[in-house]
Amino acid sequence: MEDVDACDLSGIRYAVNATLHDNEASFAFDEKCKERGITVIHAVNLGKAAFLAVEKPKGYPFSEVVKKGTDDFRCSLGKYISQYGMFWQMPVPWVDEAIRHYSEESFPQLGIGAYIAAGYCANILSNLTEGKEVKYFPKFYLSPLLEEI
Repeated sequence: MEDVDACDLSGIRYAVNATLHDNEASFAFDEKCKERGITVIHAVNLGKAAFLAVEKPKGYPFSEVVKKGTDDFRCSLGKYISQYGMFWQMPVPWVDEAIRHYSEESFPQLGIGAYIAAGYCANILSNLTEGKEVKYFPKFYLSPLLEEI
């Protein structure tokens, strides 16, 4: 946690959290950003897909996706995506299949998901700096490669 406390975040308006979200440091960074009024973009590589969430400093915390001490982060995120889709009557079957497949192990970290996430990050950052509308968490962006959503 010392590294997070040592971060100089002065003058920063937007940050990207592209960590694995598998330890407390990732969410400690989010808390430091929240304290300083910094909007955080969470970019998550889901193998052949990308998930992005934009967290307002005073908005719903992205850390709520993970229930401490339960699933692997990506499985928790997959369950969140699935429940969100079911609530809005827009099921995401490939996510449910991935959860079943990867419940015993972590989602793969393929370059495809990283490239998709990077492209979305650039677009979201551009929209934020230009004052254009973006989706804020609990809404999110989900972009799979060659899958219907």
